[in-house]
Amino acid sequence: MATQAVRLFRKLDGLFAVYKPQGVHWKLVRDTVETNLLKAVNSFSPPAPQCMVQFQVLPSGETSNSTNLTVTASKLPTLSDHPLVAGPQFNNIRVGVGHRLDAFSSGVLVLGLGNGNTALDSLYRSHVSRDYILEGQFGMATNDFTHTGRIIERSTYEHITQDKLEHVLAMIQGANQKALIMYSQVDLHTQEAYELAVKGMLHPQYKSPPILTGLRCLHFQLPHFTLGKNITEVQCVNETQKYLRKLLHEVGLELRSTAVCNKVRRTRDGPFKIEDALTHRNWTADAIIPSVTYFHRTTQKIRKNDRKAVNQLDGMAEAQDQIGNRTTHVEPGTHQKAGSQNLASEALMDSKQTMRGPVRWVLWDIKDTLLKVRRSVGEQYYCESVRAGLKLLPTQLETAFRQAYLQHVQLYPNYGITLGMNSQVWWTQVVKNTFSQCGVQDTALLDTLASNLYQNFCGPENWEVFPDSNSVLKSCSALGVKQGVVSNFDSRLEGVLQGCGLLTHFSFLLTSEGAGVAKPDKAIFTQALKKCAVPAKNVAHVGDNYINDYLASRSLGIRGYLLDRQGHQEHLDVPPQHRLQSLDELPTRLQQETD
Repeated sequence: MATQAVRLFRKLDGLFAVYKPQGVHWKLVRDTVETNLLKAVNSFSPPAPQCMVQFQVLPSGETSNSTNLTVTASKLPTLSDHPLVAGPQFNNIRVGVGHRLDAFSSGVLVLGLGNGNTALDSLYRSHVSRDYILEGQFGMATNDFTHTGRIIERSTYEHITQDKLEHVLAMIQGANQKALIMYSQVDLHTQEAYELAVKGMLHPQYKSPPILTGLRCLHFQLPHFTLGKNITEVQCVNETQKYLRKLLHEVGLELRSTAVCNKVRRTRDGPFKIEDALTHRNWTADAIIPSVTYFHRTTQKIRKNDRKAVNQLDGMAEAQDQIGNRTTHVEPGTHQKAGSQNLASEALMDSKQTMRGPVRWVLWDIKDTLLKVRRSVGEQYYCESVRAGLKLLPTQLETAFRQAYLQHVQLYPNYGITLGMNSQVWWTQVVKNTFSQCGVQDTALLDTLASNLYQNFCGPENWEVFPDSNSVLKSCSALGVKQGVVSNFDSRLEGVLQGCGLLTHFSFLLTSEGAGVAKPDKAIFTQALKKCAVPAKNVAHVGDNYINDYLASRSLGIRGYLLDRQGHQEHLDVPPQHRLQSLDELPTRLQQETD
């Protein structure tokens, strides 16, 4: 007959959810639950020790000096079963952890007991979505994207409005929706795809990058904001908490500011909601066992769905094998005929995909695509300040420059052209504002600093050509492709390119100052297409900015390529064939699309 401890132990089998507090590692949560459960099952009184029969030889007389001996049977407890000898009855309870939360995050954490650990694997494979609430703060950037990290930059945020924030969030959500469709591997023209989309059941078939399926601004009061889905939370698949914190950082950058994450809280993990999660005081057997019982049906459903998905995959593989076996036994003539038909259909599909026509023009972005500054702005401003006899730090100047630059971009966009300014006046004000923030008030000295720094960037001295720039420009010319420039640059661009030895490769230069509009405005690309005098399908554009270069060019039908030298741009709607890690990849890519 099973003891009370054994009966209790058998009940510890299934899934349940706990609420992990912020600042606590998930391993500590798991170990605490395991310790509490072990205390519970070992708290029952141990069963009575087994007795063994022992025969003892004792004197049979009335005194111990008697010479007559008698063999006597007696019962003695077996000390090997005693708790002080054998230890507690249970030494280990296997507690598994589902989708983990890092120490900075809080919220729902699913745990498994006993055979429930296999259900955790099924839960992981089922690609269930999870909901989060993200709280952020504009105005600063840190090394780990959290408000407690080391501050590396401060910026202004007064120009941000809720409408601008929601516009950026809508763009991010749209890109993620496209990625969800792509990774779901469902034919959008079928009834199945329609029904899945209506029910909100589209999900990636296999491992995919993080995908956000719901994102909205729930609260906005500068500098603080809260993101969620509908009324409650952000909904995502295959995410990590670091990715979510980085998301807020990128939102700040898109709004020409910076942002950090104050809080990440998971409110749902598949069928497990925050109201069902056990708080720290309830991490005991008395609360865990009812929770495991409550989620018993949920656990069975998770296992059933996982087995169903595995069977479907096995069925698909078996069907493919059967098709392969049938094709190996057809008559030779029939096989050749079917093969020729398949090749013809594939060729037709390829021709439809490549009917865009050959590339006649390649348009180039300049900064961080073909050229980069030799040293940071802070270092270059520092060198000029040393010549002027000032004692300032490069980091101090870098921070001041960023604030001045962002402020002028908001107040006087595109060098203030529409307000009657030009690039030299605009940059002069930026330089003066930068040094003024650092305590320089001498008007004559500010004028000198501004004039010198403006001239310093007129030539090649402060610009560096990327190693692959010259070679790719020559390769494109060898292919018979004409080349032009579409860049958010000022009137100094021609002198810079001439000094760097790149000017002869281009048939025209179109800067944002000369065009009167800046990327991502479509108007600047429209002007470029007029100069090319060919349809947009015969034009390619290469740049390093996702919005200004890739999205803006492709919105007009231009073949946009996103340059990502470091591999850090995680835009899910940019397929691999549109990405370049090196400019040397471009000529081959152009030939592949036009051959």
